[in-house]
Amino acid sequence: MTALVGERTPTLPSSPSVRRLTGPERVWRSLDEPITGRRVPGSVPVGMAAGVISLVVSLFIARTGFNLAYSDAQSHLTIARRLLDTKSNPGLAQLGTVWLPVPHLLLAPLAMSLWLWHTGLAAALLGAGCMAVTAAGLYRAAARWGARRIGRLAVVGVIVANPTLLYLSSTALTEPVLIASMAACLAGLANVATRRRLSSPGEIAVFCGIPAALAVLCRYEGWALLLTGAAFVVLVSARRAAGRARSLVWRSVFTHTLGFAVPPLLAMGWWIGFNWVVFHRPLAFLNGEYSANAQQAGIVAAGASTRSSLRATLAALDAAVSSSVGPASLALAAIGLIVVCLSARRRRQLPFLVTAATSYLFLVLALYTGQAIIWNKAIGSSYIWNNRFGMASILPVALLAAPASEALPALARRWAPAARRSQLAAVLSAALVAATIGLQCAWFLQRPLERSLVLTEAQESWVSNAPSREAATWLRKHYSGGGILMDETISANAQLPQIGIPLREFYLKADGSQFDEAVRNPMAHAQWIWLSSDRADALEPVMSEPAVRSHYRIAASNGDVTIFVRTDS
Repeated sequence: MTALVGERTPTLPSSPSVRRLTGPERVWRSLDEPITGRRVPGSVPVGMAAGVISLVVSLFIARTGFNLAYSDAQSHLTIARRLLDTKSNPGLAQLGTVWLPVPHLLLAPLAMSLWLWHTGLAAALLGAGCMAVTAAGLYRAAARWGARRIGRLAVVGVIVANPTLLYLSSTALTEPVLIASMAACLAGLANVATRRRLSSPGEIAVFCGIPAALAVLCRYEGWALLLTGAAFVVLVSARRAAGRARSLVWRSVFTHTLGFAVPPLLAMGWWIGFNWVVFHRPLAFLNGEYSANAQQAGIVAAGASTRSSLRATLAALDAAVSSSVGPASLALAAIGLIVVCLSARRRRQLPFLVTAATSYLFLVLALYTGQAIIWNKAIGSSYIWNNRFGMASILPVALLAAPASEALPALARRWAPAARRSQLAAVLSAALVAATIGLQCAWFLQRPLERSLVLTEAQESWVSNAPSREAATWLRKHYSGGGILMDETISANAQLPQIGIPLREFYLKADGSQFDEAVRNPMAHAQWIWLSSDRADALEPVMSEPAVRSHYRIAASNGDVTIFVRTDS
């Protein structure tokens, strides 16, 4: 039987007389070893190294507090902790409908440590795990498609040497979890496409469907992965069943596609059911008060989105992708795509690469229809917003780095078959790829706040939230008990992790009826009141009433935030 791409005959064990390899030597050799069944040598050390790198970078960032620059990052941490620490009833109902639940569920055990929550290191630990899964998943996918050591390491290098992804991995934003889930799914799909026998529906469900289900419950790009992943399974199962009776082909296609689709479909059903049971509206996540549609309706109506303009859609998205993934990585991917298209052996990989590009394809549709918004200079906007959406496009870019890095050695083997020349070409190619990735990283780090739009937005948020951060520090130092009344839904009030006080001390809008009772009679509930200068703050009309103000005095104020304390304290 002819071996498929990515599967090579295992080498015979070395003679006992051969010198025993050291640990690093064994790891280095494993990076070029053939695949044996489900085992892809080198996966564990690659994942561990990527996780350690991510964690070290996150610790450095957390020392400055910049990992909490995004208000959304603090909101994610707050939701995660609120599952078990809240003034109202703890439990899954605290997940709300604004964001999908998996990132918060994964964060929750870590966020229960007040220190990890306050510093944001809970998110950094999760981000390091996600980086490990992403690097190992793409490494395995590249190896399945036939990449040798240089190609596998090129894929991993594009991931772990990306400053934007390293920053996002230090935060509680949802991109790291989405990318890790999709990478795990891609690793499973690569196995389905390249192994000697077609995987059973059960195997596809476990190794492809479950990661896809996690992606579904992480971000709505995961819902698109259900379609592209299912289409890929249809192609693979139809090709592998070719030559059989038509009824058997259809049966194979149906059962294997169902194996992939069932877990993500169940995840979708659970989310819709959750919204129905808890909020009495099955589509509350789509059209509820706090849904993305509701929050963006005014922007779309004002014509400040890319809706109905394919040119603006592609311009905004491409700028976001380029500034996140990096121009050198994109150039490497372009070379890899040319190599794939020109090689009959590699051309079978194209449907897989399309599946890897699911996030990009989804965002084109979402931006064009006004369901998502990205702002950057490419569309004439002076405001930077949501450019982190382009980060997931690093998946196909990294995978294409493998054929790009192996192009020169392949040409050398074809036109100059001498072993020494082939080895020289491999060394030269490795050096070029390493230099490309390394120089791009150095280029980013020269002016990171300008060259990565994700970091640009983080810096803008960091500066604008400085007064809120100052107020948070003051309250943490001076709080002496008695309860705090606060409307946390205002962006400037998303500082709960930076305040660092257990959430059961707060009356928050998320607490529903308890918050409403505290608003009606603050004096009977809260010794402290946090009020922002934002007119949308639910406490603004409350503190405008003389009957309430007479019971409170200003304890601290900086123009943006005023902290009141009850006069009898």
